[in-house]
Amino acid sequence: MIIKSHIRAGYRAAADYLKEQGKNEVIRLVEISDPDAKNLDKAFQNMWTVASGSKVKKPLHHISINPFKDERLTDKQVKKIIERCEQIYGYKSGDHQRVVVEHIKEGRQHFHVMWNRVSFATGKAVWPGHHWLKSKQAAREMEVELGLKRPVRRMGKVKVTRGKAFKAETFKPSSIRHHYPASRPARHYAGMLGELPTTGTRKKKDGKSDGSGGGAASTASALRYSSKSYTPSVKKYSGGNIGKGNGPERRRVNMWVGVERRQQRPKHS
Repeated sequence: MIIKSHIRAGYRAAADYLKEQGKNEVIRLVEISDPDAKNLDKAFQNMWTVASGSKVKKPLHHISINPFKDERLTDKQVKKIIERCEQIYGYKSGDHQRVVVEHIKEGRQHFHVMWNRVSFATGKAVWPGHHWLKSKQAAREMEVELGLKRPVRRMGKVKVTRGKAFKAETFKPSSIRHHYPASRPARHYAGMLGELPTTGTRKKKDGKSDGSGGGAASTASALRYSSKSYTPSVKKYSGGNIGKGNGPERRRVNMWVGVERRQQRPKHS
């Protein structure tokens, strides 16, 4: 079961939405708590009358209760779910007007519930807090109590990062350490991913370039930060997460700084 929650305004639009046939095969009025209202139009008009004395701009709290397609909820079960939601939202029973409507769309049953957040007793609106999280909590509790099915997270495509497969269920982009983001300037990574490129272009047997390694662009990029204009050091590489602390990033930087310094030493005859 899934319970979706929204805070909204617009009494006229709310009444039209609940009455609109559209693709719904069945529309059934389950409950109107206001004894003076005989239909949805009158119920929402009375809600507006109560809320007009307050300063609240969005007085309607709308939830939809969505069981699985092969499940059917009785009015008694729906009432239990609504009462649990009222408790968890902080709406005192009997102090808030509400309407309940059943829709059946493409053979699937779902219910719409709308409360007036403005209380009869105080004349002030009650804020339900993190109502979207509370709705999930209420759904999990009522699934156990009523024996309903619990939705399972959909399995997406397998994402491959650094040679390891992460399923969509457990994959979190923020959990992967990106040591070499594209936003870093080239000088931070010169020589860190391998030997510095040499002059010229690698040739195949037929004399044509294969376009890999040692090209003019990569050579110019590396020579731009030669020993005359740029001295590699740990401090120079300390951008973002790189080179900080005593973890593997700092050890990796120290290793490649040493490689660059050895490459710049004059060769002994």
